[in-house]
Amino acid sequence: MTIDIDSLLDAEIIKTEEDSRTQTLDVTLLLDAEEPSHAQQKKLRFEHVTYYSRSEIPKEGYPVILEISEVVPEIEKSFDNDQSRKRFKIDTTSGIVVLEFEACYLVD
Repeated sequence: MTIDIDSLLDAEIIKTEEDSRTQTLDVTLLLDAEEPSHAQQKKLRFEHVTYYSRSEIPKEGYPVILEISEVVPEIEKSFDNDQSRKRFKIDTTSGIVVLEFEACYLVD
């Protein structure tokens, strides 16, 4: 499934779950949080994550997604240098997240 990146902008990140055994990252988002009557939770799953980095800025409340870019600065690592993997740089109100992964989709 292709993810509509624009639909994730302004979503609140309310939960992040990492499973190092399966290299999976689940991110629970609250969409349309500004309109509580329309707010809905969606879970985004990243599979075969080989790089995950977060820089944090102190902030109260849940981080909000400001921008998602597939243009990512060079990642320095000495393992699994598969150039076909996808990369996201996610700017949030509490810092920047950089991910390298094989697949990403919404979980029902």
